[in-house]
Amino acid sequence: MEWQPEVEELYDNIVLGMPEMVRPVIKPQLFQNAELKCEERRGKAVAEMDLVVALFEITPTAFQPTMMEDLKALNVDYDKYLAKVKADFKCKNDLEQMVKDFAKLCEITAVNFNENATRKVFKAFEKFFIGAPVSIRSTTKPVERRDVALRYVEFFMPHNPDPYTKAINEGLIVKDDHPIHEMIQEAMDTFQLMGYGVDVDANTGLSKIWVFIVPGSIEPLFSMKSAPESMKKYRDYFMKHGLTAFSLFAFDFLHKTTNIYFMLKQPPKATYDNCAALVDDLGFKADTKEAMEGCLKAVHLNYTFSWDSDNIERFCFGVAGDDPQEIPIHLHPLMKKFVDGTPLQSDSTKFIWGIAFTRNGHYYKIENDYNGTMIDFLGMGCKAGLETYK
Repeated sequence: MEWQPEVEELYDNIVLGMPEMVRPVIKPQLFQNAELKCEERRGKAVAEMDLVVALFEITPTAFQPTMMEDLKALNVDYDKYLAKVKADFKCKNDLEQMVKDFAKLCEITAVNFNENATRKVFKAFEKFFIGAPVSIRSTTKPVERRDVALRYVEFFMPHNPDPYTKAINEGLIVKDDHPIHEMIQEAMDTFQLMGYGVDVDANTGLSKIWVFIVPGSIEPLFSMKSAPESMKKYRDYFMKHGLTAFSLFAFDFLHKTTNIYFMLKQPPKATYDNCAALVDDLGFKADTKEAMEGCLKAVHLNYTFSWDSDNIERFCFGVAGDDPQEIPIHLHPLMKKFVDGTPLQSDSTKFIWGIAFTRNGHYYKIENDYNGTMIDFLGMGCKAGLETYK
């Protein structure tokens, strides 16, 4: 298998830093594991991520502090790869209870629940819905446009095949001539992949596929042949606001749109004026001062693009709360109903809320940390996020 030249050099330097007595054992093991990690993510050549993740997984816990200091000395930012370091699923979700809880949240939010469509997706990705972090989200849109979505995200265990291919093979997505199909494949070929996620819409079935990448420069986005023209049009906006590194795509096959997400280190160093400018510069109307101040604690920013529009369709702040008291449920009655009535497969009661801005006004999002692992997952992503935005 091919190795990136700079990664091959890094491999040699890591091996040289190992105690001489263990070098003959660790050297070939590290080499083999790095190539395995590359194969799992469909890589064309062994990259820094593959080598670092392999190193963490073969290094005993007691020796990892020394190993991390050695990586720092080699100028390796290992934080952005830590979410990949795992050997097994983290969770043991009760799938039947999940179906019941999904239905209950649909009842709370007055959204139709299509159990057959939901179960088809659960069956296709069963081991992931059982073993991965899961959350359930709704919005305060008018009831006729409201939805409820349940999602899993998974970095630690490989998908074989990738969720897009699986969804096509299982008939969960119809492959037509829409460019979203070309773009998700181009994204998986262009960027170093960290993992995936899948959204189930309560009424229609599989709606969205997430493609997580090694956090890095936004520049390759603007050269993607299949990307919406609106994405390329807003390059100056992203540069102006310091949004130069992003972490994931979300491909919405239900609405034929795509999102990009920027993770933010915690706490971010943004000001109120920074926060308001992100909204104002898109021509959207800001929310109340109180609500906008809440967005200063956002863990991520995300933007929605369509192939049918020259403009950004939607902009959202996502804010994590470790305690229900941190959620501004007074902003909308549905948020209170959701938080008060949400079922969980966890003793922790954590939520994610946010504001979505559009040309037709704004609405709120509310999401539970269904099995108590989603916010921790976001926290790992934040470590490799942007310090702030302008």
